[in-house]
Amino acid sequence: MRRGADGDLDSRVREDQLREFSLLGQAFNRMTRKMKENLERERQAAEDLTGKVELIQEVVEMAAQGDLTGQLMIYRDDDIISELARGVQGMLDSLNGLVARIQQAGIQVTSSVTEIAATAKQQEATVSEQAATTNEIRATVTQISATSNELVSTMHEVTDVALKTSEQANAGRSSLTRMEETMRHMLEATNTINSKLAVLSEKAANINTVVTTINKVSDQTNLLSLNAAIEAEKAGEYGVGFAVVATEIRRLADQTAVATWDIEQMVKEMQSAVSAGVMGMEKFSTEVRTGVDDVRNVSSQLGRIIEEVENLIPRYEEVHEGMQSQAQGANQINDAMVQLAESSQQTAESLRQSNGAIQQLNEAARRLQEGVSHIRLNA
Repeated sequence: MRRGADGDLDSRVREDQLREFSLLGQAFNRMTRKMKENLERERQAAEDLTGKVELIQEVVEMAAQGDLTGQLMIYRDDDIISELARGVQGMLDSLNGLVARIQQAGIQVTSSVTEIAATAKQQEATVSEQAATTNEIRATVTQISATSNELVSTMHEVTDVALKTSEQANAGRSSLTRMEETMRHMLEATNTINSKLAVLSEKAANINTVVTTINKVSDQTNLLSLNAAIEAEKAGEYGVGFAVVATEIRRLADQTAVATWDIEQMVKEMQSAVSAGVMGMEKFSTEVRTGVDDVRNVSSQLGRIIEEVENLIPRYEEVHEGMQSQAQGANQINDAMVQLAESSQQTAESLRQSNGAIQQLNEAARRLQEGVSHIRLNA
């Protein structure tokens, strides 16, 4: 082989040497393949080991930065890396549960503290309002006591005024009774006038009928005079005198028609005036009747007022006694308000101390929330 490599192409290998070399080459080839397979397995194992270590390192770095969402593939191998992965995953699961419970507890604490603080503030405001109300009630009670004394002194004056009011109301009711009687007479007179106006209207209607009859007679007379004039003209000179009579009759008929027309107009004007008078009297009668009813109602109401005033007089005495009892009760209420004001001050002081403790608890809960708020958990 070396000769051939040097350029000696005439050199030959003996057959026995060739067989030995072939066996040696086959053995060498098997050895190199085995070594190559071993090297490939070692390289693959090294890559797997490197991947596992890098994944564990990545998850651990995420956890160190507050991200607990990383997940490791759990290997069933018994090597140290698989055991390390299982340990790290167990640690992450425990941290997830712990931080989740801490966050939930922080939320509950914050919510409870907020509710307690709101309740405390509301109670403090209520106590403040109660204290203010107590002061107002004390002032009101004092004023009520003074007012009661004034009312006691004025009840006698009110009683006198009530008596005078009753007397004046009785006098007014008598005047209303007389007024009602007068208006009733006016109503009767109005009804009488209405009756007479109705009779006058009926008479005017009868006159109108007579005038209508006269108009008809005048028209017939005028027609007859016209026929007579025609006949006189036919008679010639023998009918001259008759024509003069016919002309005179026509003139009288015309005058009668004019006179009856004047009478008819006057009758119509009289009927219109009578109708207007009847309407006016009816309206006046209605107003008078309404006035009578109003006076009667006012008299009735005034009577009830008199009864109420008379019934109030004995009640004023009861009010007088009640005012005295009220003054005594006002003094007792004033003493109770003093005790209530002292209790309100003590309650307000206790609430202020509670507010300080609540603020400290709220601050601790806030810091706890801030400590775990940046940590990401598995969903």
